Amino acid sequence: MSDHTQLNRDLNATVLNSQAAAEFSDSTVLNLQAGGQGVQMLGEVIEGKYTVQTRLNISTGEADLYICSDGTDQYVAKVYRRKVAIKEEVTEKLKAIDSPYVAKVYATGEIKSFPYEIIPYYKNGSLQGRTFTYEQLKTGVIPALNEGLRVLHENGIIHKDLKPSNIMLADNGRDVVIIDFGISSIREDGNTVVVTRTGMTPEYSAPETFKNLFLGESDYYSLGVTLYELYCGHTPYARMTPDEIEQFVSVQKLPLPAEMDDELKVLISALTYPDITNRKNKLNPNRRWGYEEILKWCVGIKQPVPGEMTGEAVMNGDIRPYKFLGETYTDKKKLLKALTDHWEEGKKQLFRGLLSAYFKGFDAETAGFCLDAEAEADGGDEDIIFFKTLYKIDPAMITFLWKGKQYKDVAELGNEFLETLWKKDPSMNSFVDELLEKGVLSQYVLCMSDEDTQKVSALKALESSHRAFADDSRQKSLNYYLLAYMLSGRKAFRIRGTEFSSIKELMYSLKAALEKSYEDFEKFCHELIDIKGRLDPQFEGWLLALGKKEELEQWRA
Repeated sequence: MSDHTQLNRDLNATVLNSQAAAEFSDSTVLNLQAGGQGVQMLGEVIEGKYTVQTRLNISTGEADLYICSDGTDQYVAKVYRRKVAIKEEVTEKLKAIDSPYVAKVYATGEIKSFPYEIIPYYKNGSLQGRTFTYEQLKTGVIPALNEGLRVLHENGIIHKDLKPSNIMLADNGRDVVIIDFGISSIREDGNTVVVTRTGMTPEYSAPETFKNLFLGESDYYSLGVTLYELYCGHTPYARMTPDEIEQFVSVQKLPLPAEMDDELKVLISALTYPDITNRKNKLNPNRRWGYEEILKWCVGIKQPVPGEMTGEAVMNGDIRPYKFLGETYTDKKKLLKALTDHWEEGKKQLFRGLLSAYFKGFDAETAGFCLDAEAEADGGDEDIIFFKTLYKIDPAMITFLWKGKQYKDVAELGNEFLETLWKKDPSMNSFVDELLEKGVLSQYVLCMSDEDTQKVSALKALESSHRAFADDSRQKSLNYYLLAYMLSGRKAFRIRGTEFSSIKELMYSLKAALEKSYEDFEKFCHELIDIKGRLDPQFEGWLLALGKKEELEQWRA
C-alpha cells in the first residue's frame, strides 16, 4: 500500500502517530494543548491499568485523545468533551465484537465526570490523504472494509460516517480497520434508524441520510465514495457546499474519471446507486450493492449493474427465466403457483437440487434455503418442508398454497370452510383434515411471523386435538368450527336460517320462539344442547370464539 500520507484541516476522529503528525504540523495539526477546553488527563490512571502518557495533537471536534499504556501495549483514551456523548448500546455491542476489521473498544466509563473509551493505538495513522492502486484496493482494502461492515451490521450497528479518516492502517501495514463510532446507531427494527444528521459528513453521505433516514445500505454508499477518494486522491464533490451535494446525489450518478479502472467504476457506481426503493428485493438488480455483491465482485463474478438494467421484467422485480413442465417463468409468484399446482413435480424441483442450482447463480440466500430443505428432507415430511421453503423463497407472499389449492390468505380459507360447515357440505373436510393432520396451518403462521406465538399455540392445540380425536365425530366437528372461526376472524352463529352476531340477538330469538309456543322453544333449545347435555359443536365453537371459555367451564361445573 502507498505510504504517501497527507492530513487536512477537516480531519475528523482519526488516531494518528503523534510523531508522524508533527511532520505536517505547520499546515494541518491543531495544538489542543495550547488552548483546548478538554479534560486535562496527563498522569491519570484509567480503569486501574491505563496510564495516560501524552496528548495527541489531533482534533476530533468532539473529544480529546491521549496515548496511554498498560505497561506492555499502547492504547488511545478518547475523552469526550460532552458529558452525554457515548451511546451505551453502541459501545456495549462494540465491546463484544472481535474482528480484525473493526476497532476494539476495550473499556468505557467516566473520568472527572466525562465519558471515555479505551481503543487501540494505530501507529500508521488513517487512510486520509493516502491513495491506492486498483489492485491494492481489490485485494486488500475492499475485502477488509466489506467484512468490517458485515460485522457491524450483523450486530445491528450502522456506522453513519464511514470515510478515509475513520479507517486506520493496521500496525502490520496491510490491513485496514474501521474506527470512530461516535455517531453510530443501533438499528431499531433490524433495518432502519431515523435520527438527526448531527456529525455526518455530507461528502460521503447517501441521499436518504439527508432526509434523516439511515440504513445499512447507507454505509455502503459511503464506502463507494471512500473508494473513489482512495483511488483518485479527492472526493467527487470537492468545492461543493453541503446543500449542493444533497441536491446532486439525489438526482445524479456519481461522476467517474475516464482513467479509472472499468471494474472499479462498476463497483463504485453500484455502491452509490441512489434509489433505495428496491433495497429489500434481492432479485431486483436495480438496488444498491452490499456485502454479497462485493464478495462476488472481488472474485470476478459478473453481476447486473443497478441503473443499467431496463425492461418490463426487471421493473417488476421478476426472476431469471426458469423452465418448468414446458413453461418458462420470469415471475416468482407465478413460478411458485405452478410448483404447487403440480405438487409432486414441484417437490422434485426442490429435492433434486434444481431450485438450489438455479438460485445459486444470482441469489445465494435463497439457494441456501433450498439446500437446507434438501438436507432436511432426509427423514422429514417432504410436503411440510416444501411448503415452508416456498415462503422462504418469497417471504413477502401471504397467499396460502397447498397441493393446487390457493387462497389469498388464511382468512379466505377460513371463510370458505365456515360456509361449507353451515351448509352441511363435507366437500372441504378431507382437505382440512390433511392440513390439521400435518400441522400445515401452524407452519403457515410461523412463516408469516414468528412473533404471533398465541395464534401458533392455538393452532397447534387444534392440530393435536384433531389427531387425538380423529374417531370422535363431535370433537372433530367442534375442531372444524374452532378452526373456521379462528382463521376467518368471524364471530357469527348460524341456525334456523338466521345469522347471529351476539348472544343478545340469540336470546331475543329464543324469547320469540317461546312466545310462539313452548314446543318450538324446546325444539330450539335442543338444537343448541342435545339430550345428553352437550352443546351443539357450532354453538360451543361460537361461544369460545366470543371469549366465553370461563363461562362455559362454570356452566359445566
